[in-house]
Amino acid sequence: MPELALKHKETPCEKPAPIPEPVPDYLKEESVALLDKEQLSRIAQSGALKDMLKNEGLRRLIKLIDSSENPEYLLDKARTDNQLFVEFSEEILAIIQRDPGVTGREQVLEAMGMGSKP
Repeated sequence: MPELALKHKETPCEKPAPIPEPVPDYLKEESVALLDKEQLSRIAQSGALKDMLKNEGLRRLIKLIDSSENPEYLLDKARTDNQLFVEFSEEILAIIQRDPGVTGREQVLEAMGMGSKP
């Protein structure tokens, strides 16, 4: 038994390397579009958006998308299945002056800081 203790002391203990937390793919992209302070301010001051956000279902949907491991899928689904979400996202695009009349997953991802326009 003493031999085992001596051998252990000869080989110093090392702490295991920390395991990095996974990063969502949309954050790994080189050019993630972010909104500037002026755009965020215009969004925050929008009466139309405030009125839309009175809808509990829309707020729940936005929280679900935001906390999802696969937000792109949920954005696509919301853009197809939820007219209020479509109006909400198009209003944001109009406020930040990014092709408000055009719909599409890439524009919504860009506006939400999750991707860039093709």
